[in-house]
Amino acid sequence: MNSKLSYAIAAVLSGSSAGIAYAAPATETESSSDAIQEIIVTAQRRTENLQNVPITIQALTAETLTQLNVQTFDDFIKYLPNVTSASSGPGQGAIYIRGLSTTLPGAQGSGGIGSFPNVAVYLDDQSGALPARNLDVYAADLERIEVLEGPQGTLFGSGAESGVLRYITNKPKLDVTEGNVSAAYEYTSHGDPSSNVQAVLNVPLIADTLALRGVIFSDSRGGYINNVPGTFVRQPSDVGLHYANYPTGCGTPALPCQVPPGSPTPNNNNLVANGINTVSYQGVRVSALYKFNEDWNALLSQSYQNMHSQGVFYETPVTTDTPPQILPDLSVQNYVPTYNNDKFENTALTINGRIGDLNWSTPAVIWSATSMDKATIRTTRAAYTPTTISAPPRR
Repeated sequence: MNSKLSYAIAAVLSGSSAGIAYAAPATETESSSDAIQEIIVTAQRRTENLQNVPITIQALTAETLTQLNVQTFDDFIKYLPNVTSASSGPGQGAIYIRGLSTTLPGAQGSGGIGSFPNVAVYLDDQSGALPARNLDVYAADLERIEVLEGPQGTLFGSGAESGVLRYITNKPKLDVTEGNVSAAYEYTSHGDPSSNVQAVLNVPLIADTLALRGVIFSDSRGGYINNVPGTFVRQPSDVGLHYANYPTGCGTPALPCQVPPGSPTPNNNNLVANGINTVSYQGVRVSALYKFNEDWNALLSQSYQNMHSQGVFYETPVTTDTPPQILPDLSVQNYVPTYNNDKFENTALTINGRIGDLNWSTPAVIWSATSMDKATIRTTRAAYTPTTISAPPRR
């Protein structure tokens, strides 16, 4: 195993009580007992060394994210102790910190009418929490990811009783021109290949006064769930028969449920395919930093992201036949198209300054919008119990 990856995983899994961070491997001139590198966080709305923050905090730095090949929420949550998710697909889950959350996995319409989450999600200083959703920010050009275990309502609002998940982006640099382009091609076990590309550019426009920074990314992830052929024949044991408005649909024990005459026998022939659960992320982020003087600066940022997924992200154990037959691993029998579209854009202005010995910061969301277009599979047999699974390893 790559030595840097080994150190990254060890650091994440064995962090101190103050938090976790990436520990750089020892070099020829360093002892393996050297202290963990300094990690700067803003968990208390001010810049501090992670080791000096008197709360439980976890921090994944940019270097750690690179070492662990992290791009999405599902990629990094497995490295965060006490953080889990009940999810039905990318962007469709409730986040739990210390086992606490108020929402359930998403269903159609829950993004607008579901209970407000107990774990706050922030992009820099802007809240992005939504019922039964998580703002699955693509990890392009991030400075770090912070997780603060709750309660954090004083600094991060009423939706942070269980804790806060924060995506901290890299800010423009006033004194350097830099850029990079990265691309990757990955193999998904039992599925289709994946690929991604991203580009970052930082340009000073006025020396030591104004700079721009931008990032653009595109990621296409292959599927690994197969929709296999099936035919659905309604049985008298189906508890949903009482919705059919048939006179003897579902009555007393003396009048058992009956299938209405002429009930159709649908099949899924037009939806049969391998690797149906594909996911794509596309987006761009541009920010401008203006420095008024040594004590005051303003940051204006614009973010846009579009995530689109197809299919489902679970497997079902048996077929819809009577009697049911065992399905192969990573297989389902779905009869209607299923997809999920999430788009968000955010424009924010943050002014930072100092008055005497006091630091002053005012983040303001100028415009923030999130749109969701989600279709969900309805379970058609009471005997069905979908089993949520994790994605196979990607190499």
